[in-house]
Amino acid sequence: MLVTCPRCETTYSLPDALYKVGKKMRCSNCGLVFPMPAQETAAAAPAKAPARETPPPPADPPVAGKKFSLATLLQYRKALIGVAALFLLLFLGYGVWLIVGSFLGGPKQQPVVETKQQEQAAAPAVNEDLISSISLDEIRQFQVDNAVIGRIMVIQGVAVNTSNIHKDFIVVEARILDGDGNTLGQPIQQLCGVPLTLFQLQSLSAEELNAALNNRITILTYNTNIPPGERVPFVVVFPAPPANMKRFEVRVISVQDATTP
Repeated sequence: MLVTCPRCETTYSLPDALYKVGKKMRCSNCGLVFPMPAQETAAAAPAKAPARETPPPPADPPVAGKKFSLATLLQYRKALIGVAALFLLLFLGYGVWLIVGSFLGGPKQQPVVETKQQEQAAAPAVNEDLISSISLDEIRQFQVDNAVIGRIMVIQGVAVNTSNIHKDFIVVEARILDGDGNTLGQPIQQLCGVPLTLFQLQSLSAEELNAALNNRITILTYNTNIPPGERVPFVVVFPAPPANMKRFEVRVISVQDATTP
């Protein structure tokens, strides 16, 4: 199904399963959030008229026989010397002004310097306030035998907007741990909004799974302009989970307030 942005006329090809009349989506080109139009409007993508080629302006015809006399050259030389002398005087005057100002000026304003501890204490306050507006629900973990990769571990659930403000781009981070609480391998950060079927988990290669989990159109459709109370699905995939894995953790690490509710 073709959907065209009404502002910049960028056309997107959406799978039929994701197309829903009235569902809001964000244009990745200009950032406009707009509802999906009815089928007959979405199917016809406006064709842009070909740009008309503008012929270059005609060049000025060469002036035949134009010569500079010695007097003209001397006149230009005097003008150039005058301009150079003016710039030199301005430069010298600016230097004198800086030197005099350093001796006669008032007390210098000291720059405000924040320590690293102050920056670290201030930054998480806003971030934590946003993160606390999202809760995770229906979390479960299971393993799947993939025909291409082998055994994979899957963590899935839903992120719920518990605030009264529309949200954009919820990101979760999942990690697996051993019996002592040590993290095994690298944590995985994943944008919400992309559900996967069991068939996809069993048959797609690692590259295909990564492409599906980071599908831009699906994320823009389901993980932007999230209204209060809306539930957004997420899936995190760990290929070849280690044998000493005992438990897992998943948490929200990033979310934004929607710019266009």
